[in-house]
Amino acid sequence: MIEHLDYISRLRQEMKVLPGEAAHLDMLPMRKTSSEALKTAANYRLSAVLVLIHAIHGEPHIILTQRNQYDGKHSGQISFPGGKIEPNDPDTHFTALRETEEEIGINRDAVEVIGQLTQVYIPVSNFLIHPYIGFAPDQINPTPDPREVSKIIHCSTSALLAETNRIETKIKLDNGMILKNVPAFNFEGHIVWGATAIILNEVKQLITRIV
Repeated sequence: MIEHLDYISRLRQEMKVLPGEAAHLDMLPMRKTSSEALKTAANYRLSAVLVLIHAIHGEPHIILTQRNQYDGKHSGQISFPGGKIEPNDPDTHFTALRETEEEIGINRDAVEVIGQLTQVYIPVSNFLIHPYIGFAPDQINPTPDPREVSKIIHCSTSALLAETNRIETKIKLDNGMILKNVPAFNFEGHIVWGATAIILNEVKQLITRIV
């Protein structure tokens, strides 16, 4: 268990007033905020991700996944468990839990969803992401679905808060184009950028309030 017994209750309390897009700005890779981009977006699709917090030796960790290599815009990238809403999903809350169970084998009944973060729009794939924060109070053993996930990464909240892990880097896109000075996080060689970094930065600001 996480040593600070009130950690999750304090985080839930802080989520009543989200940092919002102000937290996104520091990690935006040369694009508009989601609210601005949505003004001209058409026929976008809904998706959901779960920022899953669990304890390792008493310290809160966040689960990230590395996608498999595939012929697509987000091949090989670091992300949260999640995906698009399916026709039978009643809402994005359900989608986040379902996708987490499918991708890393964590039963949805083992997760307590404590709140929803600010939505993030991805222009390149035309998805509007609904991010949720969840907590696994008991010990979990995530197992990647080899069809979708090549690796599971456990990122400590202390690593997230460390300013030395916030970097700017070059990113090579699948079309060969190279982006320069892209804001990102570097967690032991795992480069996290784009929508995942944007969401993580809002989580970072929330955690900063309670530690």
